[in-house]
Amino acid sequence: MLRFIVRLHYAPLLVAAALLALPAGADTVYVTSFTTGELISYDSTDPAGTTTVLVPEDGLVKPGALALGPDGNLYIGENGDGSSFAPRISKYEPATLTLSTVYAFGSFEVFPGSLAFQGTDLLIGRNPFFGNTGPIVKLANATGGPLAVSDYTTGGSLASSPGLALAADGRLYVSDQTYSFVSSIASGPVKRFDAAGTYVGEVIADGASGLAGPTGLALDGTTLYTASIMNGAILQTDLTTDTTTAFATTGSPFEVGTLALLSDGSLLAGSPSGSGSIYRFSSNGTLLSTFASGLGQIGGIATVPEPAAAGLAGIGLAGGAWLLRRRRRD
Repeated sequence: MLRFIVRLHYAPLLVAAALLALPAGADTVYVTSFTTGELISYDSTDPAGTTTVLVPEDGLVKPGALALGPDGNLYIGENGDGSSFAPRISKYEPATLTLSTVYAFGSFEVFPGSLAFQGTDLLIGRNPFFGNTGPIVKLANATGGPLAVSDYTTGGSLASSPGLALAADGRLYVSDQTYSFVSSIASGPVKRFDAAGTYVGEVIADGASGLAGPTGLALDGTTLYTASIMNGAILQTDLTTDTTTAFATTGSPFEVGTLALLSDGSLLAGSPSGSGSIYRFSSNGTLLSTFASGLGQIGGIATVPEPAAAGLAGIGLAGGAWLLRRRRRD
């Protein structure tokens, strides 16, 4: 039997009565490190000056995906260690500073590479760097209630799925990445599935419009952003016409992976290369800044717009130290 570690009660030692209001236009950004196992947060207007460690080094095991749930909690896809610690979905609650396990994949069959919420159900993409192929998985009632796991997509065979984006009409966009462990080259198209999870067709063909290894996805209305890992570029697709054009570039390969939008329309891109860089691009694709996070490979990024962040202020996440305590259970 596998020995699972359940990490609970990241409890506050000193809780401030209130958190100072964030500067105008500030979002709260949450980031996981695939390399160090940390979860951090920062104010989007001052990344280096406001970074807070929420889960310390080695508190997570290869977290490769992150999503904000409809309940306001953070859901983390941990890939495990390949032997004693199975891949799982974990939950971090900002209101209580608590980390807990939602569901563990006991047979090492799903290695989370991307996450997206469909109501209270969690859609789970697969990590290409574990050679994990197969359909998108649905974890029903992930935010509470009886859990049930099933395959969500049908048709359109997927090599892996490190990027998911769910549109308002229920259509799902997936980065279907094939990664060669021999050549270290990623390739593949971006695919579309209907609201029932049935394959519709390709949105961007492999190699088209400069696509070289689709990775992270982000959706802003009818505009789909796609990270192209092999050339460090980001593409934008007008979903009303399926026309894809260049949007932005870091100028270096392996520097764009996970993507996340800020409320001002700018776009964050985390580096999977190990550089720890988090790039911020304006709504027209101009590189605005680069945050040297020191986190190595960026596993996931999630953002909370200013009104929601202000609502979190009352719980007192800052203003003092807190005790981080891990409990282990067999």
